[in-house]
Amino acid sequence: MNTQTRREVRSGLIALVLSALLFVLGIAWRGPGFTDPEGAIRAAASPVFVPAWTILLVGVVLQIYGYFGLYRYLTYQIESLIAFLAFVLSSTGMVLFLPLNGFLPISLPVLAELYQQGNQEVIAVVEANFTSGLALVLFGVSAVATIIGAILFGIAIWRHGSLPKWTSVTYVLSVLLAFPITFATELLGAVLYLISTGVIAWNVWQESAHPVKRL
Repeated sequence: MNTQTRREVRSGLIALVLSALLFVLGIAWRGPGFTDPEGAIRAAASPVFVPAWTILLVGVVLQIYGYFGLYRYLTYQIESLIAFLAFVLSSTGMVLFLPLNGFLPISLPVLAELYQQGNQEVIAVVEANFTSGLALVLFGVSAVATIIGAILFGIAIWRHGSLPKWTSVTYVLSVLLAFPITFATELLGAVLYLISTGVIAWNVWQESAHPVKRL
């Protein structure tokens, strides 16, 4: 592993672990999510809403760069179409999620304040960001791309040979649990993500410190 590759891999995996840590902190601080526009407005009135969702937004941005670091590690010795598709799909899924993640801490608290002042029309604005045709398409594509990307990353990690195989399983499970059925499963997914990315980063850091060429 040359110096530039080592730098790209290490910085990317640090970003991936930091994103996982921010997800754990953000979800735990935010608490249970919401399932309808009125629930979103009630949640936005909480004093922890903006900082918690801002932490999650930063986590998503770091995660996108983290995907690059993981991809660089999985492919710096040998090409892998699976790892490449995993990187593309995972990054696409997160990029498509960014508009909603930005809307929540920036615009939703303002709408919640207007709603508390008696402006009932803001419900329609919130609904448009969650239930409109385009929003549903974006959410659906984002979810599918993220899940397939995670599965492909799991396969690439499993096949790579230098990483603990169990990390591929926990990595995939963590992403599947990130689409919450309950607050507990969402938080569990974030914790599993932190564990799997942390172990991956630690192993890669040790390997890159004493690189060994494969035959």
